[in-house]
Amino acid sequence: MDNDQIKKTIEHFKESGETIRVRDIAYTLLSKMFVDGKTAYQCLFGSAEGYEDYADDEMRGKLEQYMSDAGYIRSVSEDNDTGTITFEENRREMELLLKKTQQSMDDGLVDPKDGLKIMADIRVKLNDKFKVESKQRERTIIVQRKFDFVCPTTRKECYQLDKDFAMKKWNLIENTQNNGE
Repeated sequence: MDNDQIKKTIEHFKESGETIRVRDIAYTLLSKMFVDGKTAYQCLFGSAEGYEDYADDEMRGKLEQYMSDAGYIRSVSEDNDTGTITFEENRREMELLLKKTQQSMDDGLVDPKDGLKIMADIRVKLNDKFKVESKQRERTIIVQRKFDFVCPTTRKECYQLDKDFAMKKWNLIENTQNNGE
């Protein structure tokens, strides 16, 4: 959205006797980009205090409708040439399906046995496809030293310890005291 479009939007609402600010326009745009509108509100106003009243205001709906009709708000999938659904949109829809299934079970529209199976399938897919679980185990691979010596007595490969390796491996410190010399 450029400055002329912002001015045009403000003037449109001023003609109908309503006052909007650039901040209101920015909120409308950011709330479409972020998953949660509260994040957009916090970015613009510095805290979440008063978010519910601001978001539920009738003016926000009018502004959003005007910006959609004017073509200032487009979904991410419309911007792509392929028209595909993004991973984030798909994840949100799966989460909504979980909520709708739970609501249908609560209302008695879905048998609990079937509802639990549906919910379990959705959760498994969310976990597998979208890596919902935040904890990941780190794997550490320990590589042993190569043998650098053949023992003359046993005729087996081994490695000789040097001072730096031993100090590092067993957290040794060098003796700084004079031992009678």
